[in-house]
Amino acid sequence: MKAFSIICVISILLLAGCGKSKKQQETTPTPSVAVDHPQLRTVVYTFEYPGYLQAEQTVNLVARVSGYLESYQFTPGQRVSEGQTLFVIEPQPYKDKVTQAEANVESSKSKLAYTKASYERMQEAVKTKAISEIDYLQAQSDYGEALAAYEEARSQLSLANIDLSYCIVKAPFTGRISRNMVDPGNMVGTDASNSALATIYKDNQMYLYFNMAYPDFAQLPKNTPSALPVTIQDVNNPEKTWIAALDYSSPNIDLNTGTLNLRAIARNPNGDLLSGMYVKVIVPYKSVPKAIVIPESSLGTNQGGRYVYLVGPDDTIVFRQVEVGVLTPDGMREITSGLTLEDRYVTKALINVRPGMKIKPTL
Repeated sequence: MKAFSIICVISILLLAGCGKSKKQQETTPTPSVAVDHPQLRTVVYTFEYPGYLQAEQTVNLVARVSGYLESYQFTPGQRVSEGQTLFVIEPQPYKDKVTQAEANVESSKSKLAYTKASYERMQEAVKTKAISEIDYLQAQSDYGEALAAYEEARSQLSLANIDLSYCIVKAPFTGRISRNMVDPGNMVGTDASNSALATIYKDNQMYLYFNMAYPDFAQLPKNTPSALPVTIQDVNNPEKTWIAALDYSSPNIDLNTGTLNLRAIARNPNGDLLSGMYVKVIVPYKSVPKAIVIPESSLGTNQGGRYVYLVGPDDTIVFRQVEVGVLTPDGMREITSGLTLEDRYVTKALINVRPGMKIKPTL
């Protein structure tokens, strides 16, 4: 009898507990879950390759005459202007050579005038046989030698002036210059070991070079490389980008790598791009104008691929496997199949929902 009483008490307590649990479930509020509709957007498919930059023009400044370097007149590493004097090589010896050459020109010019006048007189005299044929031929020979000597003197003067001009090394274009390779007071000359002075880079435009696999190249628009825009991205700071335009593709495929060499031109008005800089090259090859996109954070991953949680007509969670495409720079993922614009998807906190769960959707 006592055991029967105990069993009855336990049963009553269990029934009371079940009733309380059922009552709690009935009073638990339906969770609010953020949902949204997919968007339409134009997405662009791209290839990414490593590349490097090279100045549009690079000139190694060298000493073209021998002499002591008197000075350099620029700040190393800074920009210089076209025609600006950069180096001065001891000019006085070359000025003296110009003076000597000018004197030789005047001397040969006087001799030419004398022999010419003599030759012209001999021409008249030989007609009347006032002089012998031998005297006439000698006058003709003297005139020819004087004329040749005059031309030689003029040529030497021209060379002397050219050598004198080489004493002043000027910037061939506006650009950025390296440090000076030789300090003032040192001997410079045409010998390769002591002729290098500095290097100047024309960097208002930069060449971008990179290699592309031929199967990827075949997918580019047919007018390539007719100014196809590509993006240059700083590998150390992805937020820094520049636009370049393809202008060249090699006419052959490298047998060892199966790639083609491509070149693009990028404007560089602020000098941000440096010659020799390694960058990432982003090349667009396909555009989808009306693509369905959702945030990448709204997608989950399982063994079957990518999935989303949708909200059904009765506000219950529905699991849906989807096919995805390209990821946009702002974090939106293209959905190629599995979603429509009318669908509502769970935007975040995917671990807090499960299929069949009743929710209160909030947009």
